[in-house]
Amino acid sequence: MAEPVGHIFIVGNSRSGTTMMLRVMDNHPLVHGINEPHFYETHWAPEDEWKAIAKPIGAVLFAKLMTRQREGFFATPREGAYAGEIEALLAALPEGFTRVDVFRSFMDNETRLHGKSVSCEKTPQNVFYIADIQRHFPDSKVIVMYRDPRAVMLSQKRKWMRKELGNAGMPDAEVRRLRMNYHPYTIGKLWNASFQAAQRFKDDPNVVAVRFEDLTNDPQGTLSRVCATLGIPMDGRMMDIPHAGSSSAKDDLSKRGIRGDRADVWRKDLSDEEIAICQNTCAAHMRTLGYAPVEVRNGALKLGWLWITFPFKLAGALVLNLHRMRNIGSTLRKRLARG
Repeated sequence: MAEPVGHIFIVGNSRSGTTMMLRVMDNHPLVHGINEPHFYETHWAPEDEWKAIAKPIGAVLFAKLMTRQREGFFATPREGAYAGEIEALLAALPEGFTRVDVFRSFMDNETRLHGKSVSCEKTPQNVFYIADIQRHFPDSKVIVMYRDPRAVMLSQKRKWMRKELGNAGMPDAEVRRLRMNYHPYTIGKLWNASFQAAQRFKDDPNVVAVRFEDLTNDPQGTLSRVCATLGIPMDGRMMDIPHAGSSSAKDDLSKRGIRGDRADVWRKDLSDEEIAICQNTCAAHMRTLGYAPVEVRNGALKLGWLWITFPFKLAGALVLNLHRMRNIGSTLRKRLARG
């Protein structure tokens, strides 16, 4: 009998170091990384709980998950791709299988194909689905990533630039979506919502919280603490990761290691008005995590313009993100109920 696969989930506000943590975990000899399948929200909603699905639906879901993992985030499933493999996986599923059964089977299969025994899935938005994850994967451990919201804001502001900085496969429609998504108030409110969702599990022994700044300043100590919670041995190879994924600099795959030089870039690359909105919006939770405010000098015209544009940005972002939500009402409630 094959060794059972364990499950780790990396969650947190987008641009909080979840990608870096996935690369770190993927370097562990026991752990295989699964990069942003977006199962929850895109392929699963609360009304799907324990609901059986037909084999053709399961086959389509397998194809979508496999294509994204193996061919890239923006890849589209090709007709007949992985058909034999999918047929075998479907045959091994129990009668009356659900979407969650397909998701679990996909992750376990990918992990075993790479000769490893623990799957590590990274989708930042799963911070809103920790309770669902724990119900569906009782063996799971969760890593919650936190980061200074001002650094998150700068990264979100520049995220659309990833097309030029290393992600050449990013379609133009995604660039437009990312540019529309950015507004300092929206980013601040979403950061608050992510923080509050994660804080519900701050005393859970199966959930470990990591500040991005602690990971970059003390990778050895931080990862030793993480591995202790996960129940896996610390391995020095975990820190040997390429410099990639930044929204502030080009990928440089020739350089390796956990970078510690990006923490305070926001101080010179965000406007005083953006910093002010962020600090006013996130003040209480920033204090909880130890992020101190800085003094800024607001320009009334610039600050006014940011507030005038907010409703238009919000409406545009909603329209451009509809295709990413299986149940729009459920998704919005998770965001709007907090923050």
